[in-house]
Parts: sequence; structure tokens; C-alpha cells
Amino acid sequence: MQPGIACHWLLVVILLTDKVAKPHLLWDQFKAGLCDDVKHKLHHINHYQADQKIPKDNVYDYGLWDLNRILVEMERSLANFPPMPLPQQQWAHRIPNPLLQAKQYSVDEMATLVDEQRTIFNPDQAAAFNAVLESVTNNQGHLFFIYAAGGCGKTFLCNTITAEVRRRDQVALCVASSGIAALLLDGGRTSHLCFKIPLSIHEDSVAGLKHNSYMFPVLQQTKIIGMKFLCSTSMILMLLINISETCLK
Repeated sequence: MQPGIACHWLLVVILLTDKVAKPHLLWDQFKAGLCDDVKHKLHHINHYQADQKIPKDNVYDYGLWDLNRILVEMERSLANFPPMPLPQQQWAHRIPNPLLQAKQYSVDEMATLVDEQRTIFNPDQAAAFNAVLESVTNNQGHLFFIYAAGGCGKTFLCNTITAEVRRRDQVALCVASSGIAALLLDGGRTSHLCFKIPLSIHEDSVAGLKHNSYMFPVLQQTKIIGMKFLCSTSMILMLLINISETCLK
């Protein structure tokens, strides 16, 4: 995930707290950093030629569109946060299929990353890596829990596992229970965005993912889902897992 686009998710989390009195000032102050990789993105989707100069207004407009896209997935929009500016162009039809985006990783880069990171695995990480990949290779569909204290390398292990799956030119999704946790995962996104899980959950909560969702074809092709949950109680953790599992059935 690119730095600017990753920070869009963080800004969305901040907006959803409903505690920002003047969100447009926050956007004006940080929009350059939030959109620092938009030029690369626009060249990548072939909307502009490689040597073509992209107007700043278009860069910031795409940034606003991307912010709004994330908010819409959470049943909000920039219109809910006046006087935030609104995107003026229709960017949706110019964006590649999300399945192609999920498979845009370089196989050679993933292979190099995995080979380097496996050399510094401890025995427990190596055992977990082998067990998970055996399940993936043989389509066993096993569920694995990796539990340890902070700083023990859980995120490092998760990123290496997903890199190995992407090395095979297969789809691996990384989801987390919060925007901050999602930033630590390679290609990470929140479980609320991926599965339409409500922000406030209870024992009767259900995921809102629909068959016509842009994520549905991606999930159909997904080989593994890595989940990073930071929860205050085990009950919340189990609710999130149950909702995610029900959504995927």
C-alpha cells in the first residue's frame, strides 16, 4: 500500500470519530502528503502519459474521490463532513478491476522478500509459516490463531505468509480491526471496509457485504485472508471472527 493512500484510511478513521470541528482545515493542511502518490497512481491506471504533467487540482480531486470511496463503503460520505470539499470528477470508471489490483504484486519482488525474511525466522515462526502454507497448498481451509505478546513478530510473520501466496500469483488479503493496525499490513485494509462489518458490533451483528459489492469477485479468488485483531476483550474478537466467517460462507 502506498503511503498517501494508506493515510487516507487514517483520515477516514479520524473523520468517523465525529470529533473534528473543522475537517476542511485538516485536509488543506495535509492534502499534499495525503496525495503524494496520486500522480504515480494516475500514471499507473493509464489516465495520463508517463511524461505528461498532471494538474494539482486533478491530483487533489482524485484524493478527495478516494477518501469519499472509503467513506461510502462505511455508509458515510464527504457530504457528511461540511465544509469538506467534494470531488468534482468521476474517477470510478477509470479505476482497474479490484481483483487486478489485488494481484498487482511483482512475483519476483515477493520471492526476494520471502527468501530474505525466512532466514531470520525463529523456530515458532518457521513452524507457523510451514503449517499455514501447507493448508494453502492443499486447499485445507484451516483457521490458524497466532497469539503472542507485542513485538514478537506476528505482523512480520503475517506479511511473509501473504508475500509467499502472492509469490505464487495468487490473491492474499490482509485485514485488521482498526485503521492503525491495517497500516502495518502489506496491502492491509480494515475488516469494516472489506466485509462491511459495523463499527459498533454486538452478538446479533451481521456483515453488510453484498454479492454486487466490488469486493465480492476478489473474495471469490482469495487464497488466504490474514486478520490482525486488536481487541479489548475476547468477546469482541470472537464476534469479529464469527461475522467474517459468516460473510465468507
